[in-house]
Amino acid sequence: MVSIDKAAIVLTMAIVAIALGVAASGGATQDASPVVSTPPTVSTETSESEAPSFGADLAAKVKEDTAAKASEDVEKPMISGWERATSILDPGVEHETHQIAILLAPSDKVYSGTLKYDASERIQLITLHGPLADGEDKGQAIWTPDGETKFALTFVDPKNAKGEWQFAGNALAVHTMNTEPFIVDYKVDYSEKPMSDTVMTGTTMSMLDPGIDHESHQIAILLAPSSDVYSGIISYSASENIQLVSLRGPISADEKPAMIWTPDGETIFELTFVDAKNAMGSWEFSGNALAVHTMHTNQFTVSYSISATATAGQTIELEEEISMEETSEPQTLHVEIPVATSSPGCEETNSCYSPADITINAGDTVHWMNVDTVAHTVTGGSPADGPSGVFDSSLMMADAVYAFTFEETGSYDYFCMVHPWMTGSVTVN
Repeated sequence: MVSIDKAAIVLTMAIVAIALGVAASGGATQDASPVVSTPPTVSTETSESEAPSFGADLAAKVKEDTAAKASEDVEKPMISGWERATSILDPGVEHETHQIAILLAPSDKVYSGTLKYDASERIQLITLHGPLADGEDKGQAIWTPDGETKFALTFVDPKNAKGEWQFAGNALAVHTMNTEPFIVDYKVDYSEKPMSDTVMTGTTMSMLDPGIDHESHQIAILLAPSSDVYSGIISYSASENIQLVSLRGPISADEKPAMIWTPDGETIFELTFVDAKNAMGSWEFSGNALAVHTMHTNQFTVSYSISATATAGQTIELEEEISMEETSEPQTLHVEIPVATSSPGCEETNSCYSPADITINAGDTVHWMNVDTVAHTVTGGSPADGPSGVFDSSLMMADAVYAFTFEETGSYDYFCMVHPWMTGSVTVN
């Protein structure tokens, strides 16, 4: 992650320009379903600081400018203690025809809590994580005001106008893909915490899972195993659908939980495993470790914000450090060509190949499988410059597989010659 300063300047300029009347058109965004969990008890007090947090003045300005419009456009009374906002044009690149209402402006701290909302139409829910450092955008959904300053995007579409959402992130907003403004009444019970060992925003790549019988799986450890018990909220944005994992333990030999995870057959943890079947969402968790996981061999990328506390647990002390080192053996990684990518739209969320951007080691092999019902290609190069000649699948019919082994380090872009909006990249270390 990089400093917020540059993002502050760019995002402030973009949103202020829009608040003064900029109009634009075009775009779409990825859909994901929220993870349903029991709402936590959250603080309604924000952290104190000598200077206003980044974006606070901007948020106040937007509220001031839109309050009059909201009162003119809506006769509906607000619930006592709630606030009202009117959306503006989204300043994000390729989101110029969308509408957004910023509820908590971008911060260098982590917000977490519960959003209650009642909008004039169906809305989507958004948290941002970042800004990202160079090279951290590796297939997860991204929002950027200028093409350079990038945030990972958790985008949840509950398909409703009224509801409740638990979240964590460096900013909070609600959104539609329509051009007409919407009005949202809302209440946010939240805390804003500085970064620490248990409050963080980050991006990481997965590695081979060291657990017994998990050797062909991938895992990204976000909170390492500890004798303390973590509890809190995570919001995440990954390059593919992931599972959510928390561990409890190590547990004693006489406990017999339904699911376990062990690196050596002797140190045993009880495993809580949630298959969210999405790449973006939020989860309330508790345990002695937190991770995200897939049952695939190919690496994934995940960006996330975590707001948690650590309390002394009653578990057995760890007797040895659990090694999470990556294997140096050549791997085979899998990329899918998803259904419906033959029509434009997938490029808005960088999902025309899944994952679209992967990082591998020299000697690794990438398998592309066409799960769409129409033909595609995997052709080295770019739509602007044409084929590079490094690799080319030729026409791949439905269910066809193409494999290529990358022996040389470097960055390799590729695209579909039939549908040139489809692009991807392979970075070889």
